[in-house]
Amino acid sequence: MKTLAAIAVAAAILGTSLPAAADGVLTANYGGQITETADGWRIEFAVRDGGIRAWVRDHGDKPVAASGKATLLVGGKKLDVPLKADGETLTADTAVTTADKVAAILSLSVNGKPVSARFGQDALVVPPLSAQAVAGKAVFDQVCATCHGTALRGSDTAPPLLHKFYEPGSGHGDDVILAAATNGAKSHMWKFGDMPKPEGLKPGQEKDILAYIRAMQAANGFAGNAAMPMPMPMDHGSMPMDHSGHMKH
Repeated sequence: MKTLAAIAVAAAILGTSLPAAADGVLTANYGGQITETADGWRIEFAVRDGGIRAWVRDHGDKPVAASGKATLLVGGKKLDVPLKADGETLTADTAVTTADKVAAILSLSVNGKPVSARFGQDALVVPPLSAQAVAGKAVFDQVCATCHGTALRGSDTAPPLLHKFYEPGSGHGDDVILAAATNGAKSHMWKFGDMPKPEGLKPGQEKDILAYIRAMQAANGFAGNAAMPMPMPMDHGSMPMDHSGHMKH
């Protein structure tokens, strides 16, 4: 019976498409998935190692207080977890990681009215790696994973690198990522703050890290198209890569 119930939950979550944004492309502030409901509520959702996060904003992109729960399907197991407010963030600690395949239904109360949203995350794909990418993974795990996550899907302090903003052809070319890995970068897209200069890298290791990032991006649907660049907006004097200024990389 539990298995049948789990299948029913998965069908309900994955069988319903997300509502389209009312006014074009939506921007997530914390590296998560984002949708806009028919009532104009903008809901962002992110999986973290050991928990989930959600944010609710109005049509003018201002934070809105909300409460509710999340129903998750993780590894064939259904989890119902209450969401608690922590400032602008709704949080829940539960048995989930950024590498898991996750289906989620958020059942919220916003201004006293019920609001629901559905999200899904694919399981992380780890491809065969070249010798350079293997070396890059070792350095990434030591220097970068604390902020960007062991699955490259971000954390509470830094954005995901498995994201369309960072794929080849997105405006974050190899030179931009190499510069950020060497010198840090100014914040301009996310709300994580500036990326400090990474500590502990030896000359040349930034190229190994780049090889690992590109291999993981290609394996997880972010191969991009280098022949058709998509420039990202930049602040004057800043490099187009974001990070947290609260935790050293």
